[in-house]
Amino acid sequence: MLQGKAFLITGAGGALSRALIPAFHQAGARLFLSDPRLERMAERAQAVGAKTFVADLTRLEEALALARFVEEEAPLYGVVHTVGGFAAGRFLDADPGLYDWMLDLNLRTTFNLLKAVLPYMAERKEGFFAAFAAGPAWTGVGPGRALYTVAKTALASLLRSLQGEVEGVRFLVVYPMGTLDTEANRKAMPEADFSRWIAPELVAEMVVEAAGAKGGRLLELPIYPPL
Repeated sequence: MLQGKAFLITGAGGALSRALIPAFHQAGARLFLSDPRLERMAERAQAVGAKTFVADLTRLEEALALARFVEEEAPLYGVVHTVGGFAAGRFLDADPGLYDWMLDLNLRTTFNLLKAVLPYMAERKEGFFAAFAAGPAWTGVGPGRALYTVAKTALASLLRSLQGEVEGVRFLVVYPMGTLDTEANRKAMPEADFSRWIAPELVAEMVVEAAGAKGGRLLELPIYPPL
C-alpha cells in the first residue's frame, strides 16, 4: 500500500508509536523515527530497519534539521505526528506554567513540524500529514481539562485550515474518543474496565488506511471505544 514511501513518525518512543511503527512497516513504508531521547526508540527502529533522529520539536531549528535529515535520505511522503501531552484539573487551580506546557507539547510541536516538512511536500504537490487531537476537541468542550482541550482544538483547526491551503497534501486529524489501552494508562487506572478502552492497533490500522487512500481523503477520523 505504501511501498517504498518515506514516512516520519514522531514521538517514536511513545505508546501510540508502539503500534504505528509495525503497522507502517508492514504496509511497506520506509520509516524514519524521531524522539527527544534515542533510547526510547532505538529498539523499535532496529526491529523495522528505520533511521532515527533525536529532536525536541518544541524547537523550530530542531524540527527543520529533522526534515532536512529525512530529505537527504529520501523524498518525505508522509508524517504521523504523535507528540503531545495531557493534563486535567480545574482551570482556577492551574499553574500558569501549565498553559505553556500544554500549548508547547500539543500545538507548538505541530506548528514547528509543519513549518519544517510542508515546503518539501508543497513543492512536490504530494504528501500526507496526520496528527492526534482528542475527544474534547471534537466538540471544543472539555470541562476539567480546559487547557488540554484548547491545545487539541487549535491543533485540529490548524490542520483543517491547511487542507484548503496546501495543494496536493492530505491532512488527517485523528480523534481518539476515549481512553487508549496503553501500559501507562493501565498502571494509572488499574481499576478501570480495559475492555472499554481503544486498542492502539486499531488506531494504527486506520491511520495506515488513511495514508494510502486513493480517490478521496479522510480529513477527520473519530475512533470510538467498544460498546
